[in-house]
Order: sequence, then structure tokens, then C-alpha cells
Amino acid sequence: MKRVKRNKLQTKTLNQIILLSAWSFTLVISSFLFMFAGRWIDVKFNTEPTFMLGLFMLGIGLCLGRMYTDYTKANNELNNRRVRYQS
Repeated sequence: MKRVKRNKLQTKTLNQIILLSAWSFTLVISSFLFMFAGRWIDVKFNTEPTFMLGLFMLGIGLCLGRMYTDYTKANNELNNRRVRYQS
């Protein structure tokens, strides 16, 4: 019984690590999408580089904010498990 619980715990921990490592890919893709959308708006309204830079920074900021909340959630969950198993 303990072995099954420990395997599930290790699998869940590994899944969280993979999820957090996938954020680098998400950061790059979202920042480029926001930047290209801003570039398209700039060309359409002749306001170079206002929207491109603004949306690029917005994409990075939103992604970093979400990554931070996911990291703190995963960190708190791992700390709670560690305390539970040390007792």
C-alpha cells in the first residue's frame, strides 16, 4: 500500500516538474504571438513600434505572472507533502 502511494506521489511530482519546465516554451511562443499581433496593428495604423513593443511586454508579463502563480502553487504542494511524510 505504501509503495503504491509513494509511486503516485513521485508521478505527481514529476508531472509538476514537467509542467513548470514547459513554461519556457509557452513564454517564447506567447511573446512572439503578441509581438507579431502588435506588428500587424502597427503596420495597419502606421504607429511603428508602439503596439509591437507594448504587446510584446504584455505577453511576457502575463506569462511570467502565470508562471509565478503556478510555481508557488506547486512549491506549496510539495512542501505540504514533505511535512506530511516527515511526521
